[in-house]
Amino acid sequence: MAKRVALVALLFGVSLGQAAMAQSGLELKLQSQTKSDAGEFVLQQVNESWEPSKTAIIVCDVWDYHHCFNAVERLNEMAPRMNEVLSDARRRGVTIIHSPSGCVDFYANSPARKRAIQAPVAANLPQEIGAWCYSIPAEEEAEYPVDQSDGGEDDDPEEHAAWAAKLESLGRDPKRPWQRQLDTIVIDDSVDFITDQGDEVWNVLESKNIDNVILLGVHTNMCVLGRPFGLRQMAKNGKNVVLMRDMTDSMYNPKMWPYVSHFEGTRRVISHIERYVCPTITSDQIIGGTPFRFDGDE
Repeated sequence: MAKRVALVALLFGVSLGQAAMAQSGLELKLQSQTKSDAGEFVLQQVNESWEPSKTAIIVCDVWDYHHCFNAVERLNEMAPRMNEVLSDARRRGVTIIHSPSGCVDFYANSPARKRAIQAPVAANLPQEIGAWCYSIPAEEEAEYPVDQSDGGEDDDPEEHAAWAAKLESLGRDPKRPWQRQLDTIVIDDSVDFITDQGDEVWNVLESKNIDNVILLGVHTNMCVLGRPFGLRQMAKNGKNVVLMRDMTDSMYNPKMWPYVSHFEGTRRVISHIERYVCPTITSDQIIGGTPFRFDGDE
């Protein structure tokens, strides 16, 4: 092992410590919730070591702009740490798939986009992998934890109107202003992939023999769960998938049921995921420190 680490350091011009980390597994604590005999949900944590070369991170819908001003503010607060996670994971050999839905045409000439298109078609391509997934069987017994029927915007009306006007002044459609991924999130064209298609994501995973998938990005209760490359599709089709719960945000308006704060609404969605969809992890398990927390989350 020592000789292998030294060789990696020599070939890639990094320190022995960096090389050792690149060769090491991802030591993760997977958190889920199971029902006790008394019918109450109990937190469970399981330690697992994931091999970086068999792991991918999917970056879900981290757009440059959004119609909800508060959503933009929260994403901008979270994005620098998100990029740290991706940078460290990439250096250690994790595959990074950028999935800014509806924006991949912006990257038509990017090597990262072409790399995703060129991945060989998987022999085990799941049915409906190209479609949204609104629920999986495990969720049928559950009451969904928040009412998002209003779209989840939590802007002050005057603030929202001012934001819409600014978007129009920038030549953006206030209802669909996204055109690319937020540029805080670095795309490494030499190794990364860009796609918003479920089949292309699956092809990339299978071509690289990847079983472990980490989802981060926005929004937890909508795109992260439901996209063709989202948590439900990955879980339903047998991938060892987790949500990075401190690197996500929901679209939830506290004026809607269950009438809790925005951040509590997000926590309730995460709890639903841990109970019925897949486990969760936190960013500190990749880069150290403490889990991220929004400044406004008291």
